[in-house]
Amino acid sequence: MLHGQKQKCKAESNIELEVNAMRGYEWVELIKRETDLKSDNKVALAIGITRSAISDHKHGRAASFYDEQCIKIAELLGLEPIVVIADQRAAGAKNDSMKAVWEKIKRNIVVVPRDGIEPPTRGFSIL
Repeated sequence: MLHGQKQKCKAESNIELEVNAMRGYEWVELIKRETDLKSDNKVALAIGITRSAISDHKHGRAASFYDEQCIKIAELLGLEPIVVIADQRAAGAKNDSMKAVWEKIKRNIVVVPRDGIEPPTRGFSIL
């Protein structure tokens, strides 16, 4: 997929994400857009970091969020945590090969709806 293409990442969420890794502050902006948390300070409190840590992400001094923060971000956005974790591991990768691995993992994540998947029935149903 090309940069800029979107990927729907959860059946219950209307949020579509970039296939390529998002910078940490892009997650903050997404939270502010999709929730009632409209300030950097409120987002920082919600994900358990300081306002200065948000500033570090905003100005490129921090590459990615830690897994614990990714889990909180996912909860706020109604996403599966692995989607955010894979994205942030790609964003913080130390080399291009690891970044490619994490981006591939992110692209290949299949999220099953909480109700499960209807099994194939080959044209008939069992009641």
